[in-house]
Amino acid sequence: MRVESPNTQPTQRGSVMIGYFILMLVAVSTIAGLGAYVAQSSNLAHRRNDMIAAIQYAEGGAVIACSNLNSAITITSGNLNSRLLNLGYVKNVAASTSGQTLYERMISSPFTNQTVKAQIWLPSLTNPVSARIIGTASKGKVTQKATVNVKMIWGFPAAIISTNPGTKDSSISKDMDSGNVVVNGDKTGPIVVDGGSGLAVLANGYVNLDPTYAKVPAGAVSATNYNTSNEIPDYTAQGTANTLFDFDRFVAIADLTTNSYNPTKNNHFTNLLSFFNANKWAATNTVPAARYLEGVVVVDIAGKDSNLGNLDPSHIPSGINVKGTLFFKFDSSFGPGDKIINTATMNINPANLTGFVATNSATYTSGYPPVYYDNSKNPTNINTASKGYEKVTADEDLPALLYSIGVLDIHGNANVSGVMYTPSFCEIENKADNQIQYFKGSIIMGLGIYYENNKKSSSVISFDNNTLDSLATLGGAGKQVKVTYWQ
Repeated sequence: MRVESPNTQPTQRGSVMIGYFILMLVAVSTIAGLGAYVAQSSNLAHRRNDMIAAIQYAEGGAVIACSNLNSAITITSGNLNSRLLNLGYVKNVAASTSGQTLYERMISSPFTNQTVKAQIWLPSLTNPVSARIIGTASKGKVTQKATVNVKMIWGFPAAIISTNPGTKDSSISKDMDSGNVVVNGDKTGPIVVDGGSGLAVLANGYVNLDPTYAKVPAGAVSATNYNTSNEIPDYTAQGTANTLFDFDRFVAIADLTTNSYNPTKNNHFTNLLSFFNANKWAATNTVPAARYLEGVVVVDIAGKDSNLGNLDPSHIPSGINVKGTLFFKFDSSFGPGDKIINTATMNINPANLTGFVATNSATYTSGYPPVYYDNSKNPTNINTASKGYEKVTADEDLPALLYSIGVLDIHGNANVSGVMYTPSFCEIENKADNQIQYFKGSIIMGLGIYYENNKKSSSVISFDNNTLDSLATLGGAGKQVKVTYWQ
């Protein structure tokens, strides 16, 4: 019998077809998987682009809100609340808290087909020194936020700040009508204006310096700024939107601060004699750190006060010694040019001048902020709500020496750390040998300054940003927005 081999050709063809089919399935699956991968990658890339765009819009909106807040605190009409409302913000009463007030607006310009929600969170204070700003933007299905924290800081860093337009008088002699800054020196003793991290002099009018003896670098002086983009607003005009300080707030603090050395038992002295006596009695304390009047001290200066001519070492042998703020409140009988002369030593937040060399700025120390022996007199611990004023916060810088309208002509030793302010003329003259007149902070005046040293003495005015970075001004006058950090 013959055995025949079976025909394997059909079986081989079927196997090949199955193999092709499997390969095709694999290819199709791979293509499908690749397509899904490409689609997913495309979606991720699109989302990533949306995220980048959204955060950029949010950051842009936050920057615009910072600019809006800066405009609000530099506008001179109304309060901060009304200024923000006029810039298109709305107070969100529902979201605001007892400590924070929320202002919101939608920003569309300068963006194209895009809006950003801007929020400004302000402490619920008349004079906030900080704020939190949030920009929120959506792109596609992505929403991003950008948060920036800011401080409202003093915008004119200089040792001497003069807001008066001044005149074209270039003399270095004393002229109370010129409105200029005059620094008059002599070969006998150094006279210095040190700008440090700021300017030495910033003035709307002329700055007239002794060409030989005034130690003021030319590059540290900015003068004749009136009617220019660099003009300093008149922050010394009382009773206007530009008034720098609320004098009544200082009076309220003094009224509520206890002081056993005063017949009224508070820090508000109604005449010069009671102020003289308080300094004498404080000087007898057995503890050196307690030989000061502490807190905000207000002294009424009346035109009929018989002691107007007695600010001298014989009537105040221990000197005027204050840690905190000294406010000379002149009554209505005084005009801007009316003066009293002080030859008594004046120590207000005094710096430790051990090792002091007038011509070496490295030896310029500061006594600010004051360290209180009796912390109950610290203004931050005085509740002024009963007087209708907000309590002083730890963030606020209070001035060291201010007067309301007249001129306090300083002739004697002086050691003052902090801001000195007057809406009138400022006169500082070293009138005796072997004296030190030292001012560490900033001096702000409305009618110019005459600063003189023709004696064998030392005279220094040195800028210290720490004394006015968060100056407690009325309605934020003189402040600018500064970014502290993003989050």
